[in-house]
Amino acid sequence: MKQSTEHNLIFLTLGFGSYLTFYCLIAQTNYWRRFYSDTILTVYSMAYTFAELFGSLIALPLSKKVSPNFFAHIHFPVQIIGLAIIVPLKNIQNQMLKTVLTAIPLLACGLTASLFYPACIACAAQINPILSATLQVGCGVSEIIIQLVEDAITIFFSDSSNGEKYEKSLVLNAVAFYVTSGFILVGCWATWIYFSKKYLGKPNTQKQLEAQKQDLVISNNVTNNENNPDFLGGDNPPQVQPAAQQNAARPSVTRRIAPLSIALMVGFVVHYAMFPLFALNVPCVYTAKKFNRPFDDWWSLIYLTIYMFVDFVGRMLPMSKKIVKKVSVKVVIAICFFRVSFGVIFPLMSLPKVVMENGIVTKMPFITSDVLSVICIILFAFCNSFTATMGYIKYQDDLDTPAEIERGSFILGVFLQIGQISGKSRHDSNFQVKNFTILFDFYVYLIFCNLYFMK
Repeated sequence: MKQSTEHNLIFLTLGFGSYLTFYCLIAQTNYWRRFYSDTILTVYSMAYTFAELFGSLIALPLSKKVSPNFFAHIHFPVQIIGLAIIVPLKNIQNQMLKTVLTAIPLLACGLTASLFYPACIACAAQINPILSATLQVGCGVSEIIIQLVEDAITIFFSDSSNGEKYEKSLVLNAVAFYVTSGFILVGCWATWIYFSKKYLGKPNTQKQLEAQKQDLVISNNVTNNENNPDFLGGDNPPQVQPAAQQNAARPSVTRRIAPLSIALMVGFVVHYAMFPLFALNVPCVYTAKKFNRPFDDWWSLIYLTIYMFVDFVGRMLPMSKKIVKKVSVKVVIAICFFRVSFGVIFPLMSLPKVVMENGIVTKMPFITSDVLSVICIILFAFCNSFTATMGYIKYQDDLDTPAEIERGSFILGVFLQIGQISGKSRHDSNFQVKNFTILFDFYVYLIFCNLYFMK
């Protein structure tokens, strides 16, 4: 097997296992509604995202002291244990206690995922920047496969009766679902062990990488001085400049990747504010006029299928070296800010809400066009996946050393998590949105200032 092919398979597998647990838990909608509540998934999704943000913030200082191996060897056990204990927790009789205890493994999974994924990005970047796109593809593949499996389960067990038979079928399917995912995670863990032994060698922390870089600079300076005729002629040797002084004029890693990181963060705010609340609530004009069914099941299925397919295509394109070379950081930033327009278009296509009287549609949103709806969802899905994947490749353009690339991956992760939470909080009905978002934005600005002026 060619080494490049092996690298692609390794990082495809690692990407598959990065967020597999989250996709599994979110996919089991009927299970959560039956044994918890109709809105619990929204609460848990937000909690998971906050855990990711917290993990992204602590990952940066941790990366200076520990190696990527450390993050991997806490990520996979936590994910496997989290899946294993979800089903037994449903037997707790006290609803509040059950809800709180179930949130603990979810928070732990979000925390470890946010530690592991940037470390993976850094490892991939040190081998080949294109492998960062392979990781993103792995995440996309896992999301699609998990959703398809859940759809198949829903088709075979669609009986929503209140009997014990239905509850038993939900439990059996959840157990089968989680056990299978657990074995997949074990395989992903084994893949990481193989990769770390063959390609990483002795693990390096960020401090060790910086020390190696400084030694290399000093060594080069000494070599250059020895080849200098003036130096050999007996003149006073030039003073060797420490690496820290040579890099004093070089902006910090955060400042160098700040424009791209901010653009990606803005894009994430728009994406998660619009999806799924607005983007998936666009009525079908054709079925509304002909059958008085503005939200036909087949329309919803086709609409979501288009979104998932285009999202996958957007992840795949950055794997082409030609595209990576042609697309600059400025282009990625421009696409990110172009996505702001969706924050206007989708509300106009879904508001005001459809009104029906006596089974007849009497009121439709401001913009009613099925063709425009399909075009917008295609652009919306493509821009999100393409810029996110390209962002993990292009942030490396202004960074020089493996230590800077590793640090940059964690910083970029923080910006993306901020964008994700800020977008979700705009439409989450389970929080006091106005007060919450004002307070959250205040903390966002504090985090941003801390990152921006960080050396």
